[in-house]
Parts: sequence; structure tokens; C-alpha cells
Amino acid sequence: MSLLRNHIVLMFIYAVATGLFFALLWKETRAERIRSFLFIFFSLFLGGIALAWAMYPFPLR
Repeated sequence: MSLLRNHIVLMFIYAVATGLFFALLWKETRAERIRSFLFIFFSLFLGGIALAWAMYPFPLR
């Protein structure tokens, strides 16, 4: 299986890119940027895993 076809890897790359973009866009100091990046990253990455885990018992068919 190709690495870029793995959903976890793609979700990780998306969370890193989005967190980096918004942290650099919104915050002024380095400490604020790091804190903001970590918050956005963990919200997207762990939130996606938690949502997928919560939806697992409810299949489409």
C-alpha cells in the first residue's frame, strides 16, 4: 500500500499543513505560534480519529 493512500498519513499531513498555516497567519510571537499550532494540529488529528471511532458502530448499510 502506498504511503500517500493511507488515510492516517493524509490526515496527519493535512493537520500539519493547516495548523502551520493558521498559526503563522494569526499569531505574532513564537510561543503563541507553537501553542496555536499544537492546539490546531491535535484538534484536527485526534478529533478526526475520535470522530471516526465514534462513527464506527454505524455503517452505511
